[in-house]
Amino acid sequence: MDERKSVIRELEEKKRALAETRNRLLTGLGETLIQRIGDEASFQENPEGSPAVLLSEYRKIQEDIAESSDAIKSLEADIVRLKELEEKITAREGEQSFLAEELEQVHIRLGMTLLSTPDSNDLAAFVKQQEESLLSKITEHEKILEELEEQKGNFFSWLGKNAKIAVEKAFLSKSRSELQKLYRSAGEEFLAGKTEIPEGDAAEYAKKASELKEHLLSLTEELAELKGERRKIGGVFGSESSPSRRIQGLQKNIVQRKKEIHVVYLNFGSLAANGEKESFSPFLKEEDLELLKNAESLASEIAEAELSVKKVKAAINIDKEKAEIEKMKKAILDQRRKIFVAEEAITGYEKHIAESEQYVEELSAFIQGDHGS
Repeated sequence: MDERKSVIRELEEKKRALAETRNRLLTGLGETLIQRIGDEASFQENPEGSPAVLLSEYRKIQEDIAESSDAIKSLEADIVRLKELEEKITAREGEQSFLAEELEQVHIRLGMTLLSTPDSNDLAAFVKQQEESLLSKITEHEKILEELEEQKGNFFSWLGKNAKIAVEKAFLSKSRSELQKLYRSAGEEFLAGKTEIPEGDAAEYAKKASELKEHLLSLTEELAELKGERRKIGGVFGSESSPSRRIQGLQKNIVQRKKEIHVVYLNFGSLAANGEKESFSPFLKEEDLELLKNAESLASEIAEAELSVKKVKAAINIDKEKAEIEKMKKAILDQRRKIFVAEEAITGYEKHIAESEQYVEELSAFIQGDHGS
């Protein structure tokens, strides 16, 4: 293996290391200068790559990063708030369901109390008739069930009895449910049509129902507000992607923009080092001049390494060309030997042709000659 190729690899590695060191110095310088300049409009608008253009690009990137960061914070706050809203809504809906059931029981007890009062004229007669009818049905079904439970018999009788019991239990359950609905309806209608609070147990039930309704109304209003806020946050999230994916997208954008800002720092520092020193002089300090000197020294080392690489490559190419020349010279000699052999062969062929032609002439003369003389 050609040792010079190893030398080239070492020189290329040296170049990379020197370039990385120089880029770090210039990136740091660029960042320092941009921070030092701040928002001052210190440069005239020039062609692309000028300090003014780079400053403008830097500020746009910083604005984009700030906007993305604010958007992430807003989304994260909305996610937390949405979770709180979901928990509150679930809790309030559970409370609402519990209070609604409690209110239903209060209406039922109020209806039972009112219908059990003999001198109550506040309920229509047909409601009391309905109660009596349902109570009668319940009593009848309960009596039939008792009789069925007492019956004895064989296996088939037992099957028939169980079927009848199931039917009677269904009827009994239905009648009891209808009675509960009747009591509830009676209680609700009584409270809806009354302005005076009744006395006794009915008064307690009426007061309790009023308190529960008030609480339920407050819960309904609170739920409406909570759900409205939830809808609003849901509208902010939209349907295109989930909040977590949007946050990931914004985070990726910040990472990318930070990479771009380092390129701006490097380009800014390079301008200060390579040809814009006069423009940057108001912002350069003593330590910056030392840094620029180091950057210049590194640039020289990089150029020397590059020159060395070119010289080694040139030497390798020279040897390659020399080898090619020798190869072609050898090919020429081979071809000349072949030409000599070919020429010798051609001479032999020509001599043979001449002899053959002479013999042909002699044979022709013999054919045409006087053979009888």
